Amino acid sequence: MPMLAKPHQILTDALHAEYAIGAFNASNMEMVQAIVRGAEKHASPVIVQTSEGAIEYATLPVLSNIIATVAKASPVPVIMHLDHGKSFDMAKHCIEAGYTSVMIDLSPLPIEENILKTKQVVEYAHARGVWVEAELGAIVGHEGVKELHGGQTPDSFFTDPKQARDFVDRTGVDALAVSVGTIHGAFTGQEYIRFELLEEIQKAVFDVPLVIHGASGIASKHLQQACTTHVCKVNVDTELRIAFERAAGAYFSEKHDSYDPRKIMGPARDAMQLVVEEKIELFGSSKTAAIY
Repeated sequence: MPMLAKPHQILTDALHAEYAIGAFNASNMEMVQAIVRGAEKHASPVIVQTSEGAIEYATLPVLSNIIATVAKASPVPVIMHLDHGKSFDMAKHCIEAGYTSVMIDLSPLPIEENILKTKQVVEYAHARGVWVEAELGAIVGHEGVKELHGGQTPDSFFTDPKQARDFVDRTGVDALAVSVGTIHGAFTGQEYIRFELLEEIQKAVFDVPLVIHGASGIASKHLQQACTTHVCKVNVDTELRIAFERAAGAYFSEKHDSYDPRKIMGPARDAMQLVVEEKIELFGSSKTAAIY
């Protein structure tokens, strides 16, 4: 098993076999362990991804080495991915640090500028064997480019299928994150996937794996349905944070003679692992690691 897996064959197989690979955000050792252990429990490939905020918090050398070290000891394929990279320089730094996949998210820019700058990242990454994901449309909420208004994604933020085809053809991206109703961050109770729009996008970019961000607030049955389409990667972050917070809160709700960080972080890690396991089952990738 290589130190870090590349997503090329893994996501292509997911595309053809109608399941999705879970992509889970991490910012420290316990989160990385929870993600990889959850994947091992279900014999599934997994994507450990880091946001720019996580990189700023832990530093790129520390975070990338934690992920690489855990991946090297794991029997399942582990992809290291940059989530919502905002610049060529950030993508370049992550590629140099060993990331096998990067996301360049320039969706707030005018479309022509988005295409031009995304293509630059694609050319640099492809020359080094690195997979590239980009975003078209606006996924609102905590990490989105716009704030949420009225509890739902405005129609103007949705990915346009015709524009998606042109974007993919001109940039050469390997995967496309689409806006179809999901929301970053805290749940509003209004999130749902516009499956008719997802089908239109799928028909337009039939040869490209699709990615759903902001999946934490979506009903399980709808996520399961989405994973039978060309959605091959599903991002999960908020539910991991909630599991961590609840576990840590339970520890501090009781009096202790001494406060051992391991007794705080250990149960939090276990709680996050359960979320990872649940999502892997839901996305349909269980027992697919054996083919790699």
